[in-house]
Amino acid sequence: MSTALLHSGANERRHIMLDKLGGKDVLQKATDIFYDRQLNDEKLARFFHGSDLTILKWHQFNLMGIAFTSVPEDFDVEHLILVRHKHLFDRGLDETYFDHTVELFVQTLQELKVDPELVQEAKSVIMPLRQYFEEGAELARQRQRKRERDQMMGQMIFLA
Repeated sequence: MSTALLHSGANERRHIMLDKLGGKDVLQKATDIFYDRQLNDEKLARFFHGSDLTILKWHQFNLMGIAFTSVPEDFDVEHLILVRHKHLFDRGLDETYFDHTVELFVQTLQELKVDPELVQEAKSVIMPLRQYFEEGAELARQRQRKRERDQMMGQMIFLA
């Protein structure tokens, strides 16, 4: 199921989409502009503190390339988002940040003068991932409630 969301559109259609976007050169420009937008965004910048941007940009370029071409059957997007980014969910990442990031992505494609219909098609490729941000945020809230309960129990035991 974890790759089903990215496989839900036809991979052949996505391969054509990357060509329509302008190929890998435009994808590289989009990655650079997209990260500049995020880093300069007061709502998102805190999530990048202490990160190696060269590595993040490389991952983003590859992920966009996969999303806009074909997704390997063994690509586990659920694990990538929920497990590899658990620390970000614990710091408050949720679906509202996803929505904001998607909007920055759309603005990036518009800045690159990508056809509006293609921008909407690109957006439709990534929107199904929103559910993982909802789930990640909920799991983070559950972890926080457990930490609070454990702390309260520890204090009760100490006072007893």
